[in-house]
Amino acid sequence: METYARFVTKIQRHLSYRHGLLPFYYLGVFIFVIAPECRFVQPLADKVKLKLVSWKGKSISMMGRIQLVNNVVTSFISCSFNVYKWHVPILKQVEQWSKNFS
Repeated sequence: METYARFVTKIQRHLSYRHGLLPFYYLGVFIFVIAPECRFVQPLADKVKLKLVSWKGKSISMMGRIQLVNNVVTSFISCSFNVYKWHVPILKQVEQWSKNFS
């Protein structure tokens, strides 16, 4: 085990990196070992809500609203599923916001 620690220290010194702990933020995404807590996924849900709020004042037909929700919001959420496991209460919250929008 000590050999591994010396190896890591050597790499850190050579590359000028410091040892960090999880979770950390990398390229705009939190990196976890296990599924993230709700507080880490909530900002993503809030982004969806901000998108819906920004579209609310526009004069968009009912079909246009449904298309926006189906295409943009669901693609945003499904793309983030590749990174995070969303918790059911947050998914239900986003679903409610989408229903209220259309």
